[in-house]
Amino acid sequence: MALPTNTYTTYDQKGLREDLSNIIYDISPDETPLLSGIARVKATNTIHGWQTDTLRAAAVNAHLEGDDTTAQAQVATVRLQGASQIFKNAVITTGTDTAVNAAGRGKAMAYAILRVAKEQKMDIEKALFSNVATNAGANGTIRTLGGLPAWAKTNVVNVGAGGANPTGDGSDVRSAGA
Repeated sequence: MALPTNTYTTYDQKGLREDLSNIIYDISPDETPLLSGIARVKATNTIHGWQTDTLRAAAVNAHLEGDDTTAQAQVATVRLQGASQIFKNAVITTGTDTAVNAAGRGKAMAYAILRVAKEQKMDIEKALFSNVATNAGANGTIRTLGGLPAWAKTNVVNVGAGGANPTGDGSDVRSAGA
């Protein structure tokens, strides 16, 4: 099929408006199953402590009628503590950037804040899964939370010859062996 002579087409036209969707599709994986699934408590200091307790193993528990009662030995709770870690992201936009009409978002600052909040959530999830011991920090030393592998006491992995599993109190990490 031939184009008739002198047919004016969109290829000749100047000033065509762009066709841009007013939606921004986020294709980044941003799920944080551990962070989203764990309980949250408020820390009021840079070092946050808690206690754990363990029940004794199940035992045969049958007694004669009228026998004297003997107190069962009690075991004290275990106190653990971890450091709070500072996660920080910053967003700066200009007044002009806020004033212009951008596709897929209202205000540039609101969009940027939402975006870095998702990124920070992923950073926290990464820290939770990292094989890093808790560190209380000091002047010039970054305070870090202990990742989940540093707290593992049971269901630990086979580390191989020369490796070691953590003690489970957050103070050390799993080290791989041969």
